[in-house]
Amino acid sequence: MNQQTHTHTVGLVAPGKIGLPFAANLIADGNTVWGYRRGSLAEFEAIGGKAARSPQEVAEKAQIVFTCVSSADALDEVISGPHGLLAAGRSDLLVVDIGAMALGRKLSARARLRSAGVEMLDAPVSGTPPMVSARKGVVFASGEQADCERVRPLLTALGSTVVYAGAFGAGSKLKFVANTLVAVHTAVAAEAMALAKAVGLDPKLVLDTITPSAASSMMFNIRAPMMAEGRSRPVNGTVTGLVDVMDAILATAGDAGAAMPLLNTAKKLYERACDDGYGEEDIAVMVKVIESLAVPA
Repeated sequence: MNQQTHTHTVGLVAPGKIGLPFAANLIADGNTVWGYRRGSLAEFEAIGGKAARSPQEVAEKAQIVFTCVSSADALDEVISGPHGLLAAGRSDLLVVDIGAMALGRKLSARARLRSAGVEMLDAPVSGTPPMVSARKGVVFASGEQADCERVRPLLTALGSTVVYAGAFGAGSKLKFVANTLVAVHTAVAAEAMALAKAVGLDPKLVLDTITPSAASSMMFNIRAPMMAEGRSRPVNGTVTGLVDVMDAILATAGDAGAAMPLLNTAKKLYERACDDGYGEEDIAVMVKVIESLAVPA
């Protein structure tokens, strides 16, 4: 439990894979959390959350609202839909988006909110659901610094490391750097594990040798044991979700004129995984995709 000086009534749209452990930690810290999502809120209510009927009701109940939705279109609906946040009609609202999407779309969302007198922060989190549950995520907060400091105690429910990255959008940029590494490292970990299997190495020997070595990575440490066992459950990050983030990264990189040859190559493999029916599996499933490309000796 994190020792906050003050507790708050906060909102969360929508409590999913990352949002649910975030909400659980906020509640454990003594905060009241109102939540909304299109699907069932049963799990959210089971941990002590209060169910709202719409984003509008969330904004009516809470002055600080965190959004963690799956796409820019979903964020647009949450903000400007018939029962969106703006329909609450309050200008003292602070919206904190902890998701990942093309930066241009997030900037547009902020502009719509600011036109109504509502401030927005960009504070994506890097980490899997178990990492968030253990408060081991890393938060990249950006926007008005005073507002970032205001919500810092709440953001520690995602992870003890909360970095102030600078002006609005800098958080997303850091998140894109992090997720570039996640995507490429996971793909190359899958390739390495597929190679180990093909040449007949004992998977335990590979894990025991590589994990403490300079060749390892966090993604290898998390996913290689799953790959060795042929598991892609439990799901800590879906292939589809990562493809969506890669689209956002590549769009932002394109606007900046940055070359992304490795990410573009990795994205084709993840898209193949989706085509093969693995879209909702954990990204550890990439080892099966790599193995399927093998050429018979």
